[in-house]
Amino acid sequence: MKSFTLKTLTVAIVSTISFSAVADKYEIEEIPTADNFRHSFAKDINAQEFVVGVSRLPTDVELDLTKISPAILQNAGIADIEEVDTLTPEQREYIIQQIANERNSEPQQQRVGINRSYYFDTTVQSIVPFPGNEDQLEDSTDSFFYSINNQNSAVGYSSAPFGLIEYTYTDGEGEEQTSEFFVSDFITRGVWYNNGETTSITPPATDYLGGESALFDINDSGLAAGYASVSVSPRSEERIANCEPEDEDEDDIVSAPLQVCAWNIWFETKSTGASNIEPFYNPRFGGGRSSFSARRSIYDVRGFLWQIDASGEVISQQELGTLVPRNEEDDRDFSSYAFAVNNNGIAVGQSWTYHPQRGAIRMPAIFVDGEAVPVTEDEKYFWGSAKDINDNNQAAGYLVENLSGTLRNTAFIYDVDLDELTMVPGFFTGSSTIIHSINNNGMAVGTGEIEATLSNVRQRVGFAYDSTDEAAEFINLNDAISCDSPYDIVEANSINDNGVILATALKQEEYQDDSGETQTREVAVTIKLDPVDGELNNCRQEENQIEREGASTGLFSLLTLGSLGLLITAIRRRAFLKTKKS
Repeated sequence: MKSFTLKTLTVAIVSTISFSAVADKYEIEEIPTADNFRHSFAKDINAQEFVVGVSRLPTDVELDLTKISPAILQNAGIADIEEVDTLTPEQREYIIQQIANERNSEPQQQRVGINRSYYFDTTVQSIVPFPGNEDQLEDSTDSFFYSINNQNSAVGYSSAPFGLIEYTYTDGEGEEQTSEFFVSDFITRGVWYNNGETTSITPPATDYLGGESALFDINDSGLAAGYASVSVSPRSEERIANCEPEDEDEDDIVSAPLQVCAWNIWFETKSTGASNIEPFYNPRFGGGRSSFSARRSIYDVRGFLWQIDASGEVISQQELGTLVPRNEEDDRDFSSYAFAVNNNGIAVGQSWTYHPQRGAIRMPAIFVDGEAVPVTEDEKYFWGSAKDINDNNQAAGYLVENLSGTLRNTAFIYDVDLDELTMVPGFFTGSSTIIHSINNNGMAVGTGEIEATLSNVRQRVGFAYDSTDEAAEFINLNDAISCDSPYDIVEANSINDNGVILATALKQEEYQDDSGETQTREVAVTIKLDPVDGELNNCRQEENQIEREGASTGLFSLLTLGSLGLLITAIRRRAFLKTKKS
Protein backbone atom coordinates (compact mmCIF):
# COMPACT_ATOMS: atom_id res chain seq x y z
CA MET A 1 0.00 0.00 0.00
CA LYS A 2 1.36 3.39 -0.93
CA SER A 3 2.32 5.78 1.84
CA PHE A 4 1.09 9.34 1.44
CA THR A 5 2.16 12.46 3.32
CA LEU A 6 1.50 16.16 2.98
CA LYS A 7 4.56 18.24 3.72
CA THR A 8 3.88 21.03 6.19
CA LEU A 9 5.66 24.30 5.55
CA THR A 10 6.39 26.39 8.62
CA VAL A 11 6.84 29.44 6.42
CA ALA A 12 5.06 29.00 3.12
CA ILE A 13 5.91 32.38 1.64
CA VAL A 14 9.35 33.61 2.51
CA SER A 15 8.93 36.82 0.55
CA THR A 16 6.21 38.06 2.90
CA ILE A 17 8.36 38.20 6.01
CA SER A 18 10.13 41.51 6.64
CA PHE A 19 13.92 41.13 6.31
CA SER A 20 16.55 43.79 6.62
CA ALA A 21 18.84 44.29 3.63
CA VAL A 22 21.59 41.68 3.87
CA ALA A 23 24.04 39.90 1.63
CA ASP A 24 22.52 37.98 -1.29
CA LYS A 25 22.34 34.18 -1.33
CA TYR A 26 23.23 33.95 -5.03
CA GLU A 27 25.43 35.74 -7.51
CA ILE A 28 24.04 35.96 -11.04
CA GLU A 29 25.73 35.24 -14.34
CA GLU A 30 23.68 35.81 -17.48
CA ILE A 31 24.30 33.24 -20.21
CA PRO A 32 24.48 35.14 -23.52
CA THR A 33 21.54 34.71 -25.85
CA ALA A 34 22.45 33.16 -29.20
CA ASP A 35 22.98 35.61 -32.05
CA ASN A 36 19.87 36.50 -34.05
CA PHE A 37 17.42 35.20 -31.43
CA ARG A 38 15.19 37.25 -29.14
CA HIS A 39 14.82 34.90 -26.16
CA SER A 40 16.81 32.25 -24.29
CA PHE A 41 15.23 29.54 -22.11
CA ALA A 42 17.22 27.48 -19.60
CA LYS A 43 17.04 23.66 -19.50
CA ASP A 44 19.99 21.98 -17.73
CA ILE A 45 23.38 22.51 -16.07
CA ASN A 46 26.03 19.92 -15.23
CA ALA A 47 28.80 19.72 -12.61
CA GLN A 48 31.22 21.64 -14.87
CA GLU A 49 28.52 24.31 -15.21
CA PHE A 50 28.10 23.68 -18.91
CA VAL A 51 24.59 24.73 -19.92
CA VAL A 52 22.03 23.67 -22.52
CA GLY A 53 18.75 25.28 -23.45
CA VAL A 54 16.58 26.67 -26.21
CA SER A 55 16.81 29.96 -28.10
CA ARG A 56 13.48 31.27 -29.37
CA LEU A 57 12.18 33.69 -31.99
CA PRO A 58 14.79 34.14 -34.74
CA THR A 59 15.28 37.64 -36.10
CA ASP A 60 17.04 36.81 -39.39
CA VAL A 61 14.57 34.50 -41.16
CA GLU A 62 14.25 34.94 -44.92
CA LEU A 63 10.56 35.26 -45.77
CA ASP A 64 8.91 34.44 -49.10
CA LEU A 65 5.72 36.50 -49.09
CA THR A 66 4.38 34.54 -52.09
CA LYS A 67 4.24 31.45 -49.85
CA ILE A 68 2.33 33.13 -47.01
CA SER A 69 -1.46 33.20 -46.80
CA PRO A 70 -3.29 36.42 -47.74
CA ALA A 71 -5.03 36.40 -44.34
CA ILE A 72 -1.72 36.58 -42.46
CA LEU A 73 -0.39 39.26 -44.81
CA GLN A 74 -3.56 41.30 -44.42
CA ASN A 75 -3.36 41.09 -40.63
CA ALA A 76 0.24 42.28 -40.92
CA GLY A 77 -0.95 45.32 -42.86
CA ILE A 78 0.21 44.09 -46.28
CA ALA A 79 -2.42 44.48 -49.00
CA ASP A 80 -0.16 43.94 -52.02
CA ILE A 81 3.21 42.18 -51.78
CA GLU A 82 4.36 43.91 -54.98
CA GLU A 83 4.34 47.19 -53.07
CA VAL A 84 6.46 45.90 -50.18
CA ASP A 85 10.09 47.02 -50.20
CA THR A 86 10.96 46.10 -46.63
CA LEU A 87 9.02 44.77 -43.67
CA THR A 88 8.86 46.62 -40.39
CA PRO A 89 10.24 44.71 -37.36
CA GLU A 90 6.68 44.36 -36.09
CA GLN A 91 5.47 42.89 -39.40
CA ARG A 92 8.37 40.43 -39.54
CA GLU A 93 7.80 39.26 -35.97
CA TYR A 94 4.06 38.81 -36.52
CA ILE A 95 4.52 36.80 -39.73
CA ILE A 96 7.25 34.59 -38.23
CA GLN A 97 5.07 33.75 -35.25
CA GLN A 98 2.10 32.93 -37.48
CA ILE A 99 4.00 30.58 -39.81
CA ALA A 100 5.98 28.89 -37.01
CA ASN A 101 5.89 25.10 -37.23
CA GLU A 102 4.13 24.75 -33.89
CA ARG A 103 1.04 26.62 -35.11
CA ASN A 104 1.22 26.54 -38.92
CA SER A 105 -1.47 24.10 -40.09
CA GLU A 106 -1.15 24.94 -43.80
CA PRO A 107 1.17 22.54 -45.72
CA GLN A 108 1.25 24.95 -48.68
CA GLN A 109 2.60 27.80 -46.55
CA GLN A 110 6.23 28.63 -45.79
CA ARG A 111 7.42 27.03 -42.56
CA VAL A 112 9.72 28.47 -39.91
CA GLY A 113 11.29 26.83 -36.88
CA ILE A 114 11.39 29.36 -34.07
CA ASN A 115 13.20 27.17 -31.52
CA ARG A 116 16.95 26.42 -31.67
CA SER A 117 18.99 24.28 -29.30
CA TYR A 118 22.06 25.88 -27.76
CA TYR A 119 25.13 24.56 -25.92
CA PHE A 120 27.22 26.75 -23.60
CA ASP A 121 30.67 25.89 -22.28
CA THR A 122 32.55 29.18 -22.43
CA THR A 123 30.64 30.49 -25.45
CA VAL A 124 27.14 29.93 -26.79
CA GLN A 125 26.92 27.52 -29.71
CA SER A 126 23.70 27.47 -31.72
CA ILE A 127 23.16 23.85 -32.80
CA VAL A 128 21.18 22.78 -35.88
CA PRO A 129 21.14 18.96 -35.87
CA PHE A 130 19.56 18.72 -39.34
CA PRO A 131 20.64 21.71 -41.47
CA GLY A 132 19.06 20.30 -44.64
CA ASN A 133 20.20 20.63 -48.24
CA GLU A 134 19.87 23.26 -50.95
CA ASP A 135 16.35 22.06 -51.80
CA GLN A 136 15.10 22.49 -48.23
CA LEU A 137 14.23 25.57 -46.20
CA GLU A 138 17.22 26.65 -44.13
CA ASP A 139 15.26 27.91 -41.10
CA SER A 140 12.47 25.33 -41.03
CA THR A 141 13.59 23.06 -38.15
CA ASP A 142 12.83 23.28 -34.44
CA SER A 143 15.48 21.84 -32.13
CA PHE A 144 15.66 21.49 -28.35
CA PHE A 145 18.35 20.45 -25.86
CA TYR A 146 16.96 19.23 -22.53
CA SER A 147 19.86 17.61 -20.67
CA ILE A 148 23.64 17.56 -20.34
CA ASN A 149 25.53 14.94 -18.32
CA ASN A 150 28.87 15.23 -16.54
CA GLN A 151 30.65 13.91 -19.64
CA ASN A 152 29.29 17.01 -21.43
CA SER A 153 27.00 15.01 -23.73
CA ALA A 154 23.77 16.85 -24.51
CA VAL A 155 20.50 15.30 -25.66
CA GLY A 156 17.23 16.60 -27.05
CA TYR A 157 15.32 16.38 -30.30
CA SER A 158 14.84 18.12 -33.61
CA SER A 159 12.29 18.22 -36.38
CA ALA A 160 13.29 17.66 -40.00
CA PRO A 161 13.80 20.45 -42.54
CA PHE A 162 10.95 21.10 -44.97
CA GLY A 163 11.25 21.04 -48.74
CA LEU A 164 8.84 21.98 -51.51
CA ILE A 165 7.31 19.26 -53.72
CA GLU A 166 4.88 19.38 -56.64
CA TYR A 167 1.77 17.21 -56.92
CA THR A 168 -0.30 16.87 -60.08
CA TYR A 169 -3.89 15.62 -60.09
CA THR A 170 -6.95 15.73 -62.34
CA ASP A 171 -9.77 18.00 -61.23
CA GLY A 172 -13.52 17.53 -61.69
CA GLU A 173 -13.37 19.08 -65.17
CA GLY A 174 -10.75 16.59 -66.32
CA GLU A 175 -8.02 19.23 -66.27
CA GLU A 176 -4.62 18.58 -64.76
CA GLN A 177 -3.75 20.78 -61.79
CA THR A 178 -0.40 21.11 -60.04
CA SER A 179 -0.04 22.17 -56.42
CA GLU A 180 3.00 22.72 -54.21
CA PHE A 181 3.39 21.45 -50.65
CA PHE A 182 6.03 21.70 -47.96
CA VAL A 183 6.93 18.26 -46.60
CA SER A 184 9.64 16.78 -44.37
CA ASP A 185 11.28 13.36 -44.00
CA PHE A 186 10.17 12.80 -40.39
CA ILE A 187 8.40 14.47 -37.47
CA THR A 188 11.22 14.42 -34.89
CA ARG A 189 14.43 12.59 -34.07
CA GLY A 190 16.07 12.29 -30.70
CA VAL A 191 19.56 13.78 -30.93
CA TRP A 192 22.85 13.34 -29.05
CA TYR A 193 25.58 16.01 -29.20
CA ASN A 194 29.15 16.25 -27.89
CA ASN A 195 32.28 18.03 -29.09
CA GLY A 196 30.72 19.07 -32.38
CA GLU A 197 29.41 15.60 -33.24
CA THR A 198 25.69 14.83 -33.60
CA THR A 199 23.89 11.49 -33.86
CA SER A 200 20.18 10.69 -33.94
CA ILE A 201 17.69 8.00 -32.91
CA THR A 202 15.58 6.31 -35.59
CA PRO A 203 12.28 5.04 -34.13
CA PRO A 204 10.91 1.51 -34.77
CA ALA A 205 7.84 2.84 -36.63
CA THR A 206 8.37 5.25 -39.52
CA ASP A 207 5.16 4.69 -41.52
CA TYR A 208 3.73 7.62 -43.52
CA LEU A 209 5.57 10.54 -41.85
CA GLY A 210 8.92 9.05 -40.85
CA GLY A 211 7.98 8.52 -37.21
CA GLU A 212 9.04 10.46 -34.14
CA SER A 213 11.58 10.08 -31.35
CA ALA A 214 13.00 12.33 -28.63
CA LEU A 215 15.63 12.29 -25.89
CA PHE A 216 15.07 14.18 -22.62
CA ASP A 217 17.83 13.06 -20.27
CA ILE A 218 21.17 11.23 -20.20
CA ASN A 219 22.95 9.91 -17.13
CA ASP A 220 26.69 9.81 -16.52
CA SER A 221 27.10 6.34 -18.04
CA GLY A 222 25.41 7.38 -21.29
CA LEU A 223 21.97 5.88 -20.61
CA ALA A 224 19.47 8.18 -22.32
CA ALA A 225 15.73 8.45 -21.64
CA GLY A 226 13.09 9.44 -24.16
CA TYR A 227 10.42 8.02 -26.42
CA ALA A 228 9.92 6.64 -29.92
CA SER A 229 7.03 5.69 -32.20
CA VAL A 230 6.39 1.93 -32.27
CA SER A 231 3.24 1.66 -34.45
CA VAL A 232 0.42 3.66 -36.02
CA SER A 233 -2.63 3.92 -33.78
CA PRO A 234 -5.79 2.08 -34.95
CA ARG A 235 -7.78 5.30 -35.41
CA SER A 236 -5.03 7.01 -37.39
CA GLU A 237 -4.50 3.94 -39.57
CA GLU A 238 -8.19 4.01 -40.48
CA ARG A 239 -8.20 7.76 -41.16
CA ILE A 240 -5.06 7.63 -43.30
CA ALA A 241 -6.55 4.75 -45.31
CA ASN A 242 -9.28 7.18 -46.40
CA CYS A 243 -6.72 9.58 -47.87
CA GLU A 244 -6.66 7.60 -51.11
CA PRO A 245 -9.75 5.81 -52.49
CA GLU A 246 -9.29 2.08 -53.08
CA ASP A 247 -11.58 2.05 -56.14
CA GLU A 248 -9.98 3.63 -59.22
CA ASP A 249 -13.44 4.62 -60.45
CA GLU A 250 -14.06 6.55 -57.25
CA ASP A 251 -15.35 10.07 -57.93
CA ASP A 252 -13.31 11.53 -55.07
CA ILE A 253 -10.60 13.89 -56.23
CA VAL A 254 -7.30 13.38 -54.43
CA SER A 255 -5.83 16.89 -54.48
CA ALA A 256 -2.90 16.19 -52.16
CA PRO A 257 -0.38 13.34 -51.84
CA LEU A 258 -0.73 10.71 -49.14
CA GLN A 259 2.09 12.23 -47.08
CA VAL A 260 0.33 15.59 -46.92
CA CYS A 261 -3.01 14.02 -46.04
CA ALA A 262 -1.35 12.01 -43.25
CA TRP A 263 0.44 15.15 -42.03
CA ASN A 264 -2.87 17.01 -41.82
CA ILE A 265 -4.24 14.20 -39.65
CA TRP A 266 -1.11 14.29 -37.47
CA PHE A 267 -1.27 18.06 -36.99
CA GLU A 268 -4.95 17.93 -36.07
CA THR A 269 -4.30 15.05 -33.66
CA LYS A 270 -1.31 16.67 -31.91
CA SER A 271 -3.33 19.87 -31.41
CA THR A 272 -6.06 18.05 -29.45
CA GLY A 273 -6.82 19.37 -25.97
CA ALA A 274 -7.47 17.28 -22.87
CA SER A 275 -11.06 18.48 -22.49
CA ASN A 276 -12.02 15.40 -20.47
CA ILE A 277 -10.05 16.62 -17.43
CA GLU A 278 -11.65 20.06 -17.29
CA PRO A 279 -13.65 20.77 -14.08
CA PHE A 280 -16.99 21.07 -15.89
CA TYR A 281 -16.51 18.11 -18.20
CA ASN A 282 -19.64 16.16 -19.12
CA PRO A 283 -19.05 12.78 -20.86
CA ARG A 284 -22.19 13.35 -22.92
CA PHE A 285 -21.42 16.86 -24.15
CA GLY A 286 -17.64 17.02 -23.71
CA GLY A 287 -15.64 19.64 -21.87
CA GLY A 288 -15.16 22.28 -24.54
CA ARG A 289 -11.71 23.78 -25.05
CA SER A 290 -8.99 22.71 -22.67
CA SER A 291 -6.05 24.63 -21.23
CA PHE A 292 -4.11 21.34 -21.21
CA SER A 293 -2.71 19.93 -24.43
CA ALA A 294 -3.14 16.16 -24.82
CA ARG A 295 -0.15 16.14 -27.22
CA ARG A 296 -1.48 13.14 -29.08
CA SER A 297 0.00 11.60 -32.21
CA ILE A 298 -0.89 9.33 -35.10
CA TYR A 299 1.67 6.96 -33.54
CA ASP A 300 1.63 4.77 -30.49
CA VAL A 301 4.72 5.93 -28.64
CA ARG A 302 6.70 4.14 -25.95
CA GLY A 303 9.24 5.35 -23.47
CA PHE A 304 12.72 4.02 -24.22
CA LEU A 305 16.12 3.78 -22.61
CA TRP A 306 19.07 3.84 -25.02
CA GLN A 307 22.63 3.01 -23.99
CA ILE A 308 24.81 5.39 -25.99
CA ASP A 309 28.60 5.17 -26.24
CA ALA A 310 31.14 8.02 -26.20
CA SER A 311 30.79 8.56 -29.96
CA GLY A 312 27.00 8.80 -29.83
CA GLU A 313 26.23 5.35 -31.21
CA VAL A 314 23.43 3.25 -29.70
CA ILE A 315 24.72 0.06 -28.07
CA SER A 316 21.41 -1.26 -26.76
CA GLN A 317 17.85 -0.16 -26.13
CA GLN A 318 14.94 -1.05 -23.87
CA GLU A 319 11.28 -0.37 -24.57
CA LEU A 320 9.26 0.74 -21.55
CA GLY A 321 5.67 -0.18 -20.77
CA THR A 322 2.47 1.72 -20.02
CA LEU A 323 0.69 1.94 -16.67
CA VAL A 324 -2.20 -0.17 -17.99
CA PRO A 325 -2.99 -1.89 -21.31
CA ARG A 326 -5.07 0.01 -23.86
CA ASN A 327 -8.82 -0.64 -23.56
CA GLU A 328 -10.31 -2.59 -26.44
CA GLU A 329 -12.70 0.24 -27.30
CA ASP A 330 -9.93 2.87 -27.28
CA ASP A 331 -8.58 3.24 -30.82
CA ARG A 332 -6.52 6.39 -30.20
CA ASP A 333 -2.78 6.48 -29.58
CA PHE A 334 -1.80 4.99 -26.22
CA SER A 335 1.70 5.81 -25.08
CA SER A 336 4.37 6.21 -22.41
CA TYR A 337 7.22 8.73 -22.19
CA ALA A 338 10.52 8.71 -20.26
CA PHE A 339 11.66 12.20 -19.23
CA ALA A 340 14.55 11.49 -16.84
CA VAL A 341 16.87 8.68 -15.75
CA ASN A 342 19.23 8.50 -12.78
CA ASN A 343 22.61 6.81 -12.43
CA ASN A 344 20.86 3.71 -11.04
CA GLY A 345 19.03 3.21 -14.33
CA ILE A 346 15.58 4.10 -12.95
CA ALA A 347 13.58 6.27 -15.34
CA VAL A 348 10.56 8.49 -14.71
CA GLY A 349 8.03 10.17 -16.93
CA GLN A 350 4.44 9.81 -17.96
CA SER A 351 1.98 7.24 -19.29
CA TRP A 352 -1.55 7.14 -20.55
CA THR A 353 -3.94 5.37 -18.20
CA TYR A 354 -7.67 5.56 -17.42
CA HIS A 355 -9.68 7.53 -14.88
CA PRO A 356 -13.01 5.97 -13.77
CA GLN A 357 -15.00 9.08 -14.68
CA ARG A 358 -12.72 10.98 -17.07
CA GLY A 359 -11.44 8.33 -19.46
CA ALA A 360 -7.90 8.46 -20.85
CA ILE A 361 -5.47 10.61 -18.87
CA ARG A 362 -1.69 11.02 -18.60
CA MET A 363 -0.19 10.32 -15.18
CA PRO A 364 3.30 10.12 -13.64
CA ALA A 365 5.12 6.83 -14.14
CA ILE A 366 8.23 5.26 -12.64
CA PHE A 367 9.99 2.79 -14.94
CA VAL A 368 11.77 -0.06 -13.14
CA ASP A 369 13.07 -3.01 -15.19
CA GLY A 370 10.94 -1.82 -18.10
CA GLU A 371 7.67 -1.84 -16.15
CA ALA A 372 5.63 1.32 -15.52
CA VAL A 373 4.64 1.91 -11.88
CA PRO A 374 2.22 4.67 -10.73
CA VAL A 375 3.13 7.17 -8.01
CA THR A 376 -0.55 7.38 -7.05
CA GLU A 377 -3.94 6.03 -8.13
CA ASP A 378 -5.93 8.62 -6.18
CA GLU A 379 -8.94 9.57 -8.32
CA LYS A 380 -8.76 13.26 -7.35
CA TYR A 381 -5.80 13.63 -9.71
CA PHE A 382 -6.58 13.94 -13.43
CA TRP A 383 -3.13 14.49 -14.97
CA GLY A 384 0.52 14.71 -14.03
CA SER A 385 4.13 13.93 -14.81
CA ALA A 386 7.37 12.93 -13.12
CA LYS A 387 10.01 15.40 -14.30
CA ASP A 388 13.23 14.28 -12.60
CA ILE A 389 14.81 11.62 -10.36
CA ASN A 390 18.00 11.84 -8.29
CA ASP A 391 20.45 9.07 -7.38
CA ASN A 392 18.66 8.54 -4.06
CA ASN A 393 15.70 7.33 -6.15
CA GLN A 394 13.59 10.36 -5.26
CA ALA A 395 11.37 11.36 -8.17
CA ALA A 396 9.81 14.81 -8.47
CA GLY A 397 7.09 16.31 -10.61
CA TYR A 398 3.49 17.47 -10.41
CA LEU A 399 -0.09 16.22 -10.21
CA VAL A 400 -3.16 18.07 -11.46
CA GLU A 401 -6.32 18.41 -9.40
CA ASN A 402 -9.49 20.50 -9.39
CA LEU A 403 -9.14 23.25 -6.78
CA SER A 404 -12.19 25.54 -6.51
CA GLY A 405 -13.23 24.90 -10.10
CA THR A 406 -9.77 25.42 -11.61
CA LEU A 407 -7.13 22.87 -12.56
CA ARG A 408 -3.94 23.47 -10.55
CA ASN A 409 -0.58 21.71 -10.47
CA THR A 410 0.60 20.40 -7.10
CA ALA A 411 4.26 19.44 -6.77
CA PHE A 412 5.26 16.04 -5.40
CA ILE A 413 8.31 14.07 -4.36
CA TYR A 414 8.07 10.29 -4.57
CA ASP A 415 10.50 7.94 -2.82
CA VAL A 416 10.80 4.92 -5.12
CA ASP A 417 12.44 2.69 -2.49
CA LEU A 418 9.86 3.46 0.21
CA ASP A 419 6.90 3.74 -2.19
CA GLU A 420 6.06 7.02 -0.44
CA LEU A 421 4.42 10.03 -2.07
CA THR A 422 4.87 13.45 -0.47
CA MET A 423 2.81 16.39 -1.72
CA VAL A 424 4.55 19.76 -1.62
CA PRO A 425 1.97 22.56 -1.27
CA GLY A 426 3.97 25.47 -2.71
CA PHE A 427 3.86 29.14 -1.72
CA PHE A 428 0.24 28.91 -0.56
CA THR A 429 -2.67 26.51 -0.72
CA GLY A 430 -3.80 26.41 -4.35
CA SER A 431 -0.52 27.74 -5.76
CA SER A 432 0.08 25.93 -9.04
CA THR A 433 3.58 24.48 -8.59
CA ILE A 434 5.92 22.30 -10.64
CA ILE A 435 9.26 20.82 -9.58
CA HIS A 436 11.61 20.62 -12.58
CA SER A 437 14.77 19.28 -10.95
CA ILE A 438 15.93 17.63 -7.72
CA ASN A 439 19.62 17.10 -6.95
CA ASN A 440 21.29 14.39 -4.88
CA ASN A 441 21.17 16.61 -1.78
CA GLY A 442 17.37 16.80 -1.94
CA MET A 443 17.26 20.41 -3.16
CA ALA A 444 14.38 20.91 -5.58
CA VAL A 445 13.79 23.81 -7.94
CA GLY A 446 10.90 24.76 -10.18
CA THR A 447 8.21 27.35 -10.76
CA GLY A 448 5.24 28.37 -8.64
CA GLU A 449 2.51 30.97 -8.40
CA ILE A 450 2.70 33.72 -5.78
CA GLU A 451 -0.63 35.43 -6.51
CA ALA A 452 -3.67 34.08 -4.70
CA THR A 453 -6.19 35.34 -7.26
CA LEU A 454 -9.06 33.64 -9.07
CA SER A 455 -7.36 34.19 -12.42
CA ASN A 456 -6.16 31.24 -14.47
CA VAL A 457 -2.94 33.15 -15.18
CA ARG A 458 -1.04 34.27 -12.09
CA GLN A 459 2.40 35.72 -11.53
CA ARG A 460 5.00 32.95 -11.35
CA VAL A 461 8.46 32.86 -9.80
CA GLY A 462 11.33 30.43 -9.69
CA PHE A 463 11.79 28.70 -6.35
CA ALA A 464 14.21 26.55 -4.37
CA TYR A 465 13.04 24.05 -1.75
CA ASP A 466 15.04 21.82 0.61
CA SER A 467 13.08 18.58 0.79
CA THR A 468 15.33 17.22 3.56
CA ASP A 469 14.38 19.97 6.02
CA GLU A 470 11.28 19.28 8.12
CA ALA A 471 10.89 23.04 8.58
CA ALA A 472 11.39 23.66 4.88
CA GLU A 473 10.63 27.03 3.35
CA PHE A 474 9.72 27.75 -0.25
CA ILE A 475 12.30 30.32 -1.33
CA ASN A 476 11.28 32.86 -3.95
CA LEU A 477 14.57 33.19 -5.82
CA ASN A 478 13.86 36.86 -6.48
CA ASP A 479 14.36 37.39 -2.74
CA ALA A 480 17.71 35.61 -2.85
CA ILE A 481 19.37 38.04 -5.28
CA SER A 482 20.20 41.73 -5.14
CA CYS A 483 17.28 44.14 -4.89
CA ASP A 484 18.63 46.20 -7.79
CA SER A 485 18.87 43.18 -10.06
CA PRO A 486 17.30 43.73 -13.49
CA TYR A 487 15.97 40.15 -13.50
CA ASP A 488 12.59 38.70 -12.59
CA ILE A 489 13.18 34.98 -12.12
CA VAL A 490 10.09 33.12 -13.38
CA GLU A 491 11.35 29.55 -13.52
CA ALA A 492 14.19 27.53 -11.97
CA ASN A 493 14.97 24.74 -14.42
CA SER A 494 17.90 22.77 -13.02
CA ILE A 495 20.17 22.46 -9.98
CA ASN A 496 23.47 20.58 -9.80
CA ASP A 497 24.96 18.91 -6.73
CA ASN A 498 26.98 22.04 -5.92
CA GLY A 499 23.73 23.97 -5.53
CA VAL A 500 24.23 26.03 -8.71
CA ILE A 501 20.82 26.83 -10.19
CA LEU A 502 20.00 27.39 -13.85
CA ALA A 503 16.94 29.60 -14.28
CA THR A 504 14.87 31.53 -16.80
CA ALA A 505 14.30 35.21 -16.05
CA LEU A 506 12.68 38.23 -17.64
CA LYS A 507 14.44 41.53 -18.10
CA GLN A 508 13.90 44.77 -20.02
CA GLU A 509 16.03 45.60 -23.05
CA GLU A 510 16.18 48.63 -25.29
CA TYR A 511 15.78 48.49 -29.06
CA GLN A 512 15.26 50.84 -31.99
CA ASP A 513 11.81 50.81 -33.56
CA ASP A 514 11.07 51.39 -37.25
CA SER A 515 11.12 55.15 -36.70
CA GLY A 516 14.50 55.10 -34.98
CA GLU A 517 12.99 55.73 -31.56
CA THR A 518 14.35 53.91 -28.52
CA GLN A 519 11.81 51.52 -27.02
CA THR A 520 11.92 48.86 -24.31
CA ARG A 521 10.64 45.31 -24.41
CA GLU A 522 10.67 42.29 -22.15
CA VAL A 523 12.87 39.34 -23.09
CA ALA A 524 13.56 35.94 -21.56
CA VAL A 525 17.17 35.18 -20.63
CA THR A 526 19.05 32.24 -19.11
CA ILE A 527 20.83 32.99 -15.84
CA LYS A 528 23.12 30.96 -13.58
CA LEU A 529 22.77 31.41 -9.82
CA ASP A 530 25.95 30.64 -7.88
CA PRO A 531 25.38 30.17 -4.12
CA VAL A 532 27.29 32.50 -1.78
CA ASP A 533 27.21 33.09 1.97
CA GLY A 534 24.29 35.39 2.63
CA GLU A 535 20.68 35.73 3.69
CA LEU A 536 17.38 36.37 1.99
CA ASN A 537 16.56 39.93 0.97
CA ASN A 538 13.08 41.39 1.16
CA CYS A 539 13.03 43.89 -1.65
CA ARG A 540 9.33 44.61 -1.19
CA GLN A 541 8.21 46.36 1.97
CA GLU A 542 4.65 46.24 3.28
CA GLU A 543 4.33 50.02 3.11
CA ASN A 544 6.49 50.90 0.11
CA GLN A 545 7.19 48.62 -2.80
CA ILE A 546 10.72 48.97 -4.11
CA GLU A 547 10.67 47.96 -7.75
CA ARG A 548 13.59 46.11 -9.26
CA GLU A 549 15.55 48.16 -11.73
CA GLY A 550 13.91 47.79 -15.11
CA ALA A 551 10.84 45.92 -13.85
CA SER A 552 7.42 46.93 -15.09
CA THR A 553 5.17 49.02 -12.86
CA GLY A 554 3.08 46.89 -10.57
CA LEU A 555 0.16 47.08 -8.21
CA PHE A 556 0.85 46.77 -4.48
CA SER A 557 -1.70 44.74 -2.58
CA LEU A 558 -1.99 42.73 0.61
CA LEU A 559 -4.03 39.56 0.65
CA THR A 560 -5.00 37.42 3.60
CA LEU A 561 -4.41 33.73 3.02
CA GLY A 562 -7.00 32.09 5.25
CA SER A 563 -5.56 29.35 7.43
CA LEU A 564 -1.97 30.31 6.66
CA GLY A 565 -2.50 33.64 8.38
CA LEU A 566 0.27 35.14 6.27
CA LEU A 567 0.51 38.18 4.05
CA ILE A 568 1.86 38.20 0.53
CA THR A 569 2.98 41.13 -1.52
CA ALA A 570 1.86 40.66 -5.10
CA ILE A 571 3.40 42.53 -7.99
CA ARG A 572 0.90 42.25 -10.80
CA ARG A 573 2.57 42.39 -14.15
CA ARG A 574 1.79 41.35 -17.68
CA ALA A 575 1.78 37.56 -17.77
CA PHE A 576 4.69 36.55 -19.99
CA LEU A 577 4.91 32.87 -19.23
CA LYS A 578 1.78 30.86 -18.56
CA THR A 579 1.67 27.78 -16.36
CA LYS A 580 3.71 25.07 -17.95
CA LYS A 581 1.50 22.14 -18.79
CA SER A 582 2.23 18.82 -20.33
